[in-house]
Amino acid sequence: MDEQSKPIIRDHVPLNRLKGKIALVTGTARPRGVGNSVAKLFAQEGAKVVLTDIDDRVWDCVKALQDARFEVLGFKTDLTKPKEVQEMAEKIVDRFGRIDILCNVAGKSVPPRPPCLEMSVEYWDMVMDRNLRTTFNCCKAVLPYMVKQKYGKVINVGSPTGPITVYRYCAAYAASKGAVMALTKALALEMGEFNIAVNTILPGDIDTADKPWTPKDGPRDLSIFSKHLRPPISRPAMAEEIADLALFLATEESRFITGTEILIDGGLMIVEPVPMGPT
Repeated sequence: MDEQSKPIIRDHVPLNRLKGKIALVTGTARPRGVGNSVAKLFAQEGAKVVLTDIDDRVWDCVKALQDARFEVLGFKTDLTKPKEVQEMAEKIVDRFGRIDILCNVAGKSVPPRPPCLEMSVEYWDMVMDRNLRTTFNCCKAVLPYMVKQKYGKVINVGSPTGPITVYRYCAAYAASKGAVMALTKALALEMGEFNIAVNTILPGDIDTADKPWTPKDGPRDLSIFSKHLRPPISRPAMAEEIADLALFLATEESRFITGTEILIDGGLMIVEPVPMGPT
């Protein structure tokens, strides 16, 4: 594992807010991705964390956490296949006895993004599989255990694209992420009586590149837009900032929050899309 791809355990003062909890986090392979950051933060906060991805790099994150003396378990799983997901859930319960937290991060906006009228059914199905079927399959496999134990936290990672806004040539992606939010609300309504909270995080632009944004880089180059469209916080989110919100939704501090979506975009969505006033 080279230094560039090695997952970094960030400097964090743990408060053991997830001590004794068992957390399953999907989409954990990308070294600087949201799933990777969520898994590391949950482990630092005392959870026993299960990491899964279809990408072999999931083992890098598992090893990094094991080397840091955290108790973690890894699976290479195709989350679009219900049988594989069910078998994974059974193995987790066999090992740990329960699953308290499910964080569904796995998903992707898949280029090239064709115009709707040129989109094949195969492309549509592929995007729905990655962004919606993965979330549904994991909920379907894990929720019965949460119902039995009468406790659970489900955190689905969606997108503002679909529920709030769209861009050109995003029909499949927008539909899939809008459906994730609708699924969250429906599950929250059904699961509430079992003390299970289900919520969606809607991240804006996230910096997951190999070279991270740093404060010395200054504001993002938004010269292609009018100065009136500059968001309040002119930088991408760090994956760790999305993880911080996931941690809050995983703790008892969020016990009265369910069936909702929380936008975390640096104020990007409050900007009026048509510049008004003098230029």
